[in-house]
Amino acid sequence: MTEAPGLTTQHQATTRLTQLKRGQRGIVVEASLDASDAALLRAMGLCAAAKVRLCRAGEPCIVAVDCGCGGQCRIGLARPLAERIMVRVDN
Repeated sequence: MTEAPGLTTQHQATTRLTQLKRGQRGIVVEASLDASDAALLRAMGLCAAAKVRLCRAGEPCIVAVDCGCGGQCRIGLARPLAERIMVRVDN
C-alpha cells in the first residue's frame, strides 16, 4: 500500500495518523508500507479510503476502523508503522 489505489489524492489537510488528536477522525489516503505490512493492515480493515478515529496516541497507537457492516474495530499499531500512514482529516 505505497499509495491508496483508485483514490484521488488531493493533499488538502493531510497528516500522519499519529498527528491526529484523540477522538479526531480521518480517512486513509496513502501509506509507505512494505507489501507484508500493507496486506496485514488490509486484512484488519485498514486500507485506502478507510475511515479511522484515533483512540490513543503513543505506543501502541490505537485506532478505531469503521467496518463495512456499520460497526468499528480497534487495532493497535506500533508507532513507527502508524507514522507511515497518511490521512485526510475528516471534520
